[in-house]
Amino acid sequence: MRQRTSQRFPVLLGLLAVLPLGAATAAELPVVRTEQGDVRGLVRDGMVVYYNLPFASPPVGPLRWRPPQAPQPWSGVRDATQFGHACAQEKVADFERFPKGMSEDCLYLNVFKPAQKRPSTALPVMLWIHGGSFRWGSAMDPAFDGRALTAEGVILVTINYRLDRFGRFAHPSLREQHADEPQGNYALMDQLAALQWVQRNIGRFGGDPRRITIFGCSAGGVSVDFLMSAPQSRGLFAGAIAQSGSIVPEGERRLSEKVGQTVSLDEDGRRFAAHFDIAEGADTAVRLRALTAEQVISYPQKDFSMQPIVDGKVIVDDPARVFARGEQMRVPFMSGASTYEASLIKPFNLPLPLVLNGMPLDRARLAYGNIDAPALKDEYFKDSLFMSSAYFLTREMRKVNQRGYLYEYRYVNEAQRGKASGAYHCSETPRIFGTTWRGEVASLEDRRMGDTLRRLWVNFAKSGQPSAPGVPVWAPNEPQAPQMMQVQASPALIENPYAARMGLHMERHVR
Repeated sequence: MRQRTSQRFPVLLGLLAVLPLGAATAAELPVVRTEQGDVRGLVRDGMVVYYNLPFASPPVGPLRWRPPQAPQPWSGVRDATQFGHACAQEKVADFERFPKGMSEDCLYLNVFKPAQKRPSTALPVMLWIHGGSFRWGSAMDPAFDGRALTAEGVILVTINYRLDRFGRFAHPSLREQHADEPQGNYALMDQLAALQWVQRNIGRFGGDPRRITIFGCSAGGVSVDFLMSAPQSRGLFAGAIAQSGSIVPEGERRLSEKVGQTVSLDEDGRRFAAHFDIAEGADTAVRLRALTAEQVISYPQKDFSMQPIVDGKVIVDDPARVFARGEQMRVPFMSGASTYEASLIKPFNLPLPLVLNGMPLDRARLAYGNIDAPALKDEYFKDSLFMSSAYFLTREMRKVNQRGYLYEYRYVNEAQRGKASGAYHCSETPRIFGTTWRGEVASLEDRRMGDTLRRLWVNFAKSGQPSAPGVPVWAPNEPQAPQMMQVQASPALIENPYAARMGLHMERHVR
C-alpha cells in the first residue's frame, strides 16, 4: 500500500503560453447535426473546425458547484466559427492569448477534423486536456490548434473544464441540498461530461467513439491519471497519455476527513465562506452562489495546484492504490516526464531539505551518486513528483493485462540550449501541436523532433502502440523488465532506467 507524508511542498503544475504557427483563412462549411442542434464551422489550413460547442449547461447561478447538467438544445444553426470564453480564472501575464476573455459560462469544446470527404472508416480521436495547475488555461487557447494533428489523420477535440474553486470546492451546506450528488471534483466531472458528449456525438463528425485517446500535460496529465482510476470513465476512452502527470499531490485532500496537516475540502469551504462573512445557516448555499465570479477568484488562500480529491464517488480512492489493486481502466497507457521538470521551481529557489521533504540526505546521495546540491535538488524534484509517478503507473498496467509505456523527454529546443538545464516542463507539447512556445521560433531541428513526437502520439492513438520512423520498437514498462524510451533526436530504449533512484521512490511511495 502506498503511503504519503502529511504535507507536500507546493508544485506549480502549470502549462505555459504558446502561439500558433501560421495564419488562418476561413470558408463556411456545411452543417453537422449534434444531439442539441445543428452547427456550422469553418474550413482552414487543410482542416474543418467547429469551435465552442456546448457539452453541458452553463454552470452558473443555482448550477454553480453542481455536477455538469445536460446542454440545452437550440433551433436553427449555431455558429461554430469562433473561439468561446476561457473558464473564469486569475489573470496572468499571458492571459491575452484567450481571444474571447473569460467567463463562468465556459463548458464548451472544440472539434478539429481533416478537411476531406467523409472517409470510408471513422477516424481515431485524440482529446486534449489542458494544463495549468487546475487554476489557469483553456481549450480556447490558439496554442492547441489542430492543424498538425489532423494532418496525421486523427480528429482532435480540446475541452474546457472549471478551474480554481469553481472546479474544486465543497461546503456542508451544498451537500445538504443535493446529498445524492458527487461533491467537490467539478473539474473532473466536467471532463467526464465532455467525454460522454464526445462518445455520443463524435461519429457525426467522422470520428470513431471506440478509438478515443485522452492526453494532457501537467494538470492535464494529472487529470489523465485520475480519469484512469475513476469508475465512471469505463467505456469512455480507449487509450491514455499522461505527460508530466503526478499522483503525488501537495497533501492528500479528502472531502470531509483531515489527512495529516491537510484539512478536508469541507473545512477549506468553511474558511472560504468565513472570508466573505457568510455564516453557516439556512441561506449559506444561496449566499455562496450569490458571490460574483470575481469574488470567488479573488480568494487569496489557494493551493498552487488544485489537485483532485478523494470524494468517494467520482474518485473512490487514491489513484496509486487503484492502480496497485489492478482496478484502473483496461486501456493502453503511456506516461513520462521531461528532464528539467525543476523548471517549475526554479523561480522559488527552494532549499534542498524542502525538496527532499524528509528524505535523509545520505540516502538520497546513495541513490543519486556524486552530484552537487543544485543538481540533486533538480533531479530529486523531477523524480519524486513526475518520473516516479509515471514509472509506477506504467508498470502497474500489467495487472490489467495492458501495456504501459514509459518515456523521458530529453530534447531541448534550440532556442533554450545554453539557457536551460534540460527539456523544461511540458516542452514536448508545442512540438506535438506544431506550435511555438513563449515566442520561441521553432527551428528546423525542433520541427523534425515534433514530427517524430506527433507520430509516436498519433500511432499510439491509432493502434495502442507508440511508433515512428527512426524510433526503436518500444517495449512496455513491466515490473520484471523495466523499460523506458528516451525521446530525443536519436531515441533510445533503456532497460532498467534509474534503478537506484526509482527503487528509492518506490520504497517511499508504495507499500
